[in-house]
Amino acid sequence: MIFAELRAGWASWTGVIFVSAITALACGIAISMLETGMHAGEDYLQGFSGGTAAILMFSAPAGIAVIAAVTRLAVDLGRPAYARWQLAGVGPFQTALVVITQVGVASLFGGVIGVGATTLIAGTAIHSAFESGTGGYSEIPIVTGPLTAFITIPATVVISVLGSLRSACAAGRTPPLAALREPETEAKRMRWWRWMLLLAVIAGAIVFFVSLFRTTDRMAFLSQGPLVPVVITVVLAAAGTVVYPWLLRGWTALVPARVSTSWYLARHQARYHLSRSTASITPLFTGTALLGGLFTMAATVDASLRAGGEEGVTLEISQVLLMLGGPVLLAAVGAAVVIFMSNRTQSSEQALLRASGATTSTVIFSALWQAVIHVVTAAILGGVAIILTAVLTGAALGRFSPAVIVVDAAYALALVGVGVILTMFATVSPVATRARGSVAMQLAAK
Repeated sequence: MIFAELRAGWASWTGVIFVSAITALACGIAISMLETGMHAGEDYLQGFSGGTAAILMFSAPAGIAVIAAVTRLAVDLGRPAYARWQLAGVGPFQTALVVITQVGVASLFGGVIGVGATTLIAGTAIHSAFESGTGGYSEIPIVTGPLTAFITIPATVVISVLGSLRSACAAGRTPPLAALREPETEAKRMRWWRWMLLLAVIAGAIVFFVSLFRTTDRMAFLSQGPLVPVVITVVLAAAGTVVYPWLLRGWTALVPARVSTSWYLARHQARYHLSRSTASITPLFTGTALLGGLFTMAATVDASLRAGGEEGVTLEISQVLLMLGGPVLLAAVGAAVVIFMSNRTQSSEQALLRASGATTSTVIFSALWQAVIHVVTAAILGGVAIILTAVLTGAALGRFSPAVIVVDAAYALALVGVGVILTMFATVSPVATRARGSVAMQLAAK
């Protein structure tokens, strides 16, 4: 049953494999630095340990947020099939167990692929980040061995399984007929444990910022400063169930529904399919917030130090790509992967629109506007995180030197642009292809 459903719903599970592979690649490069240091000696181990911590500091939150969102979407898209299982006599516990196992198998494949890619990419990525330094870090052979695989692959599986537990349990305990009819909005209420998790994250953020504002010297501040965009991103992602729908409804309401039929349809479909919206928004938001936040933090520190007559700090793009390569890849392709995963559901919805009299252009523009809504929502959230990073960094640094707040969002905007292009391509291509097919056949396939 497990492998049969994986084959039948391969489009949904491909997305889980893909994002798991990217996360495993980012974490694999970090662990390979640690493994290289262990082989090379104590001096190299100390240097590479700092790089490992920096990569995991940025990649882990992005990977957890994106994998959790995508795996929940994969499970939600498969709920009709799980309902049919229960009608055939499969018990709730068995259904949940099968779903969790499917997620584990898919993420296991992704982890293996990610580690395989690490063996090909790690050397070049690490050497390029250290080539301007001294000590031989740019020449030492990079080791991607058993330690990298034994840590990276299980960690990827654990993250994916934990992210899917809620949806898997819901699929198992929901009555079969109700599962076939239940709107997605019903499954996305904030339950008590999610509120507790959010409160715990907020409490952790408060502790971090209190510590940041109590630092007694500049070096202590500079060691904690890069965590500012990470903490802000984690808080917003943890509050996503509340924040995403509220923000999506708010800014899309500024465009009157009477402007176009396609916009009206897109806005309501984006609000209705909260699983799809969340999974599409999260990758681009986390990547944009972390990338723009890191450059903004560095630019604010640099301008503030120079205003005080001291030497500034700069970030090299090779170092940024090493630290943020995983989140950037997840952000660039995550929304497109979500659209690909949702292809079967979208096909049925678009066939129903055509059957009810909607023109082909209305269907295409409706799908296109949905993609735009997701990207703009992610960009707004990323912008909030970047601005908060600039303000909080400047306020904390103002205790040591003149505070000059700088927002450096150039690379973040470029990432949003790439996300727009990939998302639109992933949206328009399948819709245009289906528009040439038979409506009756598409409805029958449902």
